[in-house]
Amino acid sequence: MPFLLVLVALLLVYLLFIALRIGIFERLWLALRPISIERIPDRAARRYGDRVLFSSDEPCHWSVPVLGPPGRTEWSANDIRETVGVVAAMLRQRLGLQHGDRIAIMKTNHLDIHLLHTGVVRAGGVACTINDGFLSEKLNPYLVNVGARALITDTATLDRLTTQGAGFGDVEHIVLTDAQSGDPERTVSGHTVHRIGDLLAGLSAALATPRGGLEPLYLVHSSGTTGFPKAVILRNGPQSHAIRGWLSYVHISRRRDRGLFALPNNHQAVILSFNSLLLAGVRIHWTREYSRGGLDAAGLIEQLAVGRYTGFFAFPIVYTQLKEVPLDQYDLRAMRFWGSTADATHEAIIRRFVQHGSVFRGLGIPLGGSVYLDAQGSSEVGTPSVLRYYSRFTRRYDRRIGRRRSTPFGPKVRIATNGRPVKGDSVGRLEVRGRTLFEAYWNNHALTYDAIRDGWFFTGDVARWSGDGHVVQLDREVDVIHTRDGDVYSLLIEERVHKHVAVFDACVYGARQADGTQRPAAVIAPRDGFDLDAPTLQDELNQMLPTSMHLARLDIVAWAEFPVGVTGKTLKRVCRERTEPTTIPEANRPIIMREPAQPHAPALAEQAK
Repeated sequence: MPFLLVLVALLLVYLLFIALRIGIFERLWLALRPISIERIPDRAARRYGDRVLFSSDEPCHWSVPVLGPPGRTEWSANDIRETVGVVAAMLRQRLGLQHGDRIAIMKTNHLDIHLLHTGVVRAGGVACTINDGFLSEKLNPYLVNVGARALITDTATLDRLTTQGAGFGDVEHIVLTDAQSGDPERTVSGHTVHRIGDLLAGLSAALATPRGGLEPLYLVHSSGTTGFPKAVILRNGPQSHAIRGWLSYVHISRRRDRGLFALPNNHQAVILSFNSLLLAGVRIHWTREYSRGGLDAAGLIEQLAVGRYTGFFAFPIVYTQLKEVPLDQYDLRAMRFWGSTADATHEAIIRRFVQHGSVFRGLGIPLGGSVYLDAQGSSEVGTPSVLRYYSRFTRRYDRRIGRRRSTPFGPKVRIATNGRPVKGDSVGRLEVRGRTLFEAYWNNHALTYDAIRDGWFFTGDVARWSGDGHVVQLDREVDVIHTRDGDVYSLLIEERVHKHVAVFDACVYGARQADGTQRPAAVIAPRDGFDLDAPTLQDELNQMLPTSMHLARLDIVAWAEFPVGVTGKTLKRVCRERTEPTTIPEANRPIIMREPAQPHAPALAEQAK
């Protein structure tokens, strides 16, 4: 008995050691206290003062007068409070912002997007953050829908929009963040264009406008993978509650951890992370590139190694590129965790990263490796629906993306058909309800009614329960392949296809057949150094797949021609529409799948049978 008591005491001491190492007590203390988003900059300034919290890889083109000239790359908690306070004063005093006015922010990706939207919230407005890749011809209807009174942008974005004939809705003011005093004045289609430096001059920081729990603070647009992006209303109370969850499931310590983020700063998950990190006082470096065009994968890994960062957060499209870097050639021993959200990451990608790092050594266990936190969610849910931690010891994948209640302070989850939970492992719709759920789509009652029934929101996914209690994500409902012999799920095929040594990326979709049914088909981007022809690769992949999943067609294209949306999600409908032409509005950069140069890969349109 004494021996057992000693063991129990040692176990308790070890658990206390772990809790202290990952900062759980400090984060829970923050999570369990009252949170209101507009007060976070003030709370952070009182706690962390002049300690630098955030830095950027490119200098900021603007600055509030009290902090000196533009060119800043580091911000302390005091700097952030002062900056957002002066931005709030600018909006109220110079642009006449009234309580609840919508202010659109659409500019080149940079940390300053967070400073701007936090200033809008502090002034009493509603921040409408828009991805800088939003399709020009769709901007006007989106701005009209949200009723934006002003647009904050930069010269490069504004030039692209005007060159491509974009409209600006009912916007009264356009503010350029990189125009300096003395630059030529300009007008755009009758809209007044301001230089932000002129508007900020002579102002003092404004106090935060108190915001109620039910007030909307942000309108963020959905990814647009299935159609025109919708404006999602995010309220103060639900998003403050989502911050409690973030502080509970992201196990970082402000004393031990440094993070590197490569993300689109307009996105709801990134805004949530910004507010959570500011409250927690964690040091983070924000990079500009987050998708495909200018991302330097090897440079990012080298930055992680040289900077001895302990955490990295990006969307799956970044990991798709990082997996090609020979990680063994870099010293990644400081890495403890990798994080991702939006689409769940494929097993073949996760396994590449969890082999490297020191999360276990930091807990006194002499083993290498790190943890991959994969969070499945959407802007509408406001926090992950489910999440899962992976390590080098994880054995079961197969699209198991998390259990019920795996997200602290998160929503309830069910799999249902016709509003009733399914039994056993039957397939149904993945639905959620809870305190973080969005209220509605702005000015779109019909879409809101279709998405939410009896308080349950349909995430768009079809799923089933596994025998061990996990949600098994099968597919997006719109991407299910309806074959003559029954439904086939594209994500399950992609899980297997990604394990082929020649595959860099894959998009599996349903190709329409002459009898009106569909059969699985794939567009493959090959890895460098592999020169397989399409028929050979199709045969090899079909040998890896069950008969019901066999690919009826395969096309090889360069990854630069892959159909990718603004947040990096694969646009399966771009492939699918090759066999069932449909025009669906898309507020993303136009991605054109051109005919590949190789003679063995005929054009997609010509292969539609």
